[in-house]
Amino acid sequence: MKNMDKIIKLGKPEITIIVNNSIRAKNYSIRILNSDNSVKLTIPPNGSFHEALAFIRLRETWIREKLSNRLPDISPKYGGEILFKGQKLIINMSNDKKTYIDNDQLYLDVKTDQLSGKLKAFLKNKARDRLAFVSNNYSSVIGKTFEKLTLRDTKTRWGSCSSNGNLMYSWRLIMAPPKVLNYVAAHEVSHLLHLNHSAKFWDTVSYLMPDFRDHKDWLRKNGQLLHRYKF
Repeated sequence: MKNMDKIIKLGKPEITIIVNNSIRAKNYSIRILNSDNSVKLTIPPNGSFHEALAFIRLRETWIREKLSNRLPDISPKYGGEILFKGQKLIINMSNDKKTYIDNDQLYLDVKTDQLSGKLKAFLKNKARDRLAFVSNNYSSVIGKTFEKLTLRDTKTRWGSCSSNGNLMYSWRLIMAPPKVLNYVAAHEVSHLLHLNHSAKFWDTVSYLMPDFRDHKDWLRKNGQLLHRYKF
């Protein structure tokens, strides 16, 4: 959480509200976080904390309806399922000390109490390989390079690009359909040219991925599915 973020509690039972001031925001906005029962309230540069409180109180009913529809968490286990590249894989115990995928089956050689950590490491390794590959491809197309690539388990964003040219991604993107991961990479790499969301920025995203809107929309509607898994 950023140092500038403030925390407020709304109603009974309490809802945690993370209040953030954004220089890029044009209006007040509310976003339901994918990973827990908290909400992000963004205040634009010309906004005020007082107006933000009034804004979110008017929308308390809508927020509670959204939170009540939140899908339950999933704790990975043998015989259970995990999302990988948009497909559900059945988790199985391997008998030959290897981790591999065979059709819709994922095999891991690890004790039950170590399964969560092993599975997380597997997903992160696959995510790093894929995101590095795609990011390198996109950056070469626009004639730019990035400094480094890091993976995190972020709650409120799928990726970011710093002013120093450092790319950050959520490793959970490896669970999404491949083109959704590609969209996030195209989005962040485009920031190497335009560190904003101007028309030129979106033109660059479109140049790298003409059908990006479909995959952006998938992530908006289904991103919470990737955060259901608790490792």
